[in-house]
Amino acid sequence: MTWPESVIASLDGTGATQPPLAAVPGLAPVLGGPDVEVVKVDPDMLRAMSTALAVIAREVEALGGRRSFEHAVRAVEGSDTAAACKEAGDILASALGVAASRIDEMAFIAGDGAENYEVTDTSFASQLSAMGEL
Repeated sequence: MTWPESVIASLDGTGATQPPLAAVPGLAPVLGGPDVEVVKVDPDMLRAMSTALAVIAREVEALGGRRSFEHAVRAVEGSDTAAACKEAGDILASALGVAASRIDEMAFIAGDGAENYEVTDTSFASQLSAMGEL
């Protein structure tokens, strides 16, 4: 899903529509505006980002999901509450798995960028955008 720029710009908490970022003096070139075609990146920084994201993905997976509800299920085994806790654990495990895989995908994109250290800003942005919403 792609949000209109006016919606994105208004998400600063005030509710007021903000001018496009390219209209802010001196900001457009920094963000890769029309005058900038290539972003020079530090491959070591991208590798570090990739590694950090991979660690975070493992931490998200380790949160447990199903394991988080095991004691509750055993405590009220055979009841409707136990069934609800088991279902909640399954849903949580699925959500954590999805979140971890998305973080892994970002780690891969950053790692790939490190190998190809001249990445156009639109290419990098489009790869992240192609992931869609979380």
